[in-house]
Amino acid sequence: MSDAIPTARLPRWMPTGSEPELCPAGTWWDAIRAPEHVGRRAVALVEEQGLPTGPVILDDGGREPRMYFLTPVGTAARWEEPGTVALGLTCHVVVPQADRTTAPGLHWHRLPSRPRSLIVPDALHHALIKARREREGTP
Repeated sequence: MSDAIPTARLPRWMPTGSEPELCPAGTWWDAIRAPEHVGRRAVALVEEQGLPTGPVILDDGGREPRMYFLTPVGTAARWEEPGTVALGLTCHVVVPQADRTTAPGLHWHRLPSRPRSLIVPDALHHALIKARREREGTP
């Protein structure tokens, strides 16, 4: 598979088996959960700035598809953005295995590019604000 990163370079928290794993937030990363329609636009906005998106998980199953942006530990404690949920200590995220990079279901929208690559919280925050405002049609 062309998008996969070599197993030797996978982050230690990345599932390497054939099933997703429930991973604790607040240990290796925190996660910011956003609706898919806002999250996809936020990814595009971050990439348009030439910034790395870091790892992004997409769960497109169910009535409310969601994206999980992996951020540095501590982000959840200070995160405030309507329409999103910050997941830190005491929370868990189901993480897809490294080879799950396509829909349907839980998969990597953006694989980690390096073992410690995470999205910069300020860049994510600004992108999510802009994406939400575009969706709502507000300035």
